[in-house]
Amino acid sequence: MAISGKPLNGIVAPEDIRIILTLRLLIARAANKDSLAWWDDESLTAPAQYVLGRVFPVAPGLAARSLALASALARHRATFAKRANALHLYRLDPDGQDALAAQSVQLLAIDVPKEPIASIDALGQALLDLLGKPSPYTPVRSTEAGGLQIQVWPAPAGVSPLLHRARTLAWAYLEGAPNAPIFPYCVE
Repeated sequence: MAISGKPLNGIVAPEDIRIILTLRLLIARAANKDSLAWWDDESLTAPAQYVLGRVFPVAPGLAARSLALASALARHRATFAKRANALHLYRLDPDGQDALAAQSVQLLAIDVPKEPIASIDALGQALLDLLGKPSPYTPVRSTEAGGLQIQVWPAPAGVSPLLHRARTLAWAYLEGAPNAPIFPYCVE
């Protein structure tokens, strides 16, 4: 449990994990079929809200967010199945500290766009609104499975390396196109 801004497990501060989860859910929303259609998921769409409201009447929003994150993680695991050392937005730390810290955050407290994200420009604007400025990186190489290895630049002073990695990886999704995802990753 975090205590007023202190890092969870010594690695992720509560406000940082909230931003990381917001980035994860934003990219998952952009990946839904009514948006950029990057993988087979409709968890955050209007039709899913209707169904989930009937199947999970107590917390349909929580179910939607949980399903979207599980779908995104599964898609990334499949993409990087042959690259055990790949770190991506849904696995930022080889030791799983980000996953552990994420368990302490209430997913319902994270805002998710209700409307589709229908273009790369719209995703870029959503990232700018959230992050304030672009997160530069250096492309290293592309893989046949749609992976894009990037070099994450050093974190600015005062920004945790995990948050910086998440911001940079999220920004690199802008290399994709509708129906043509790019899966950014880096290696330590």
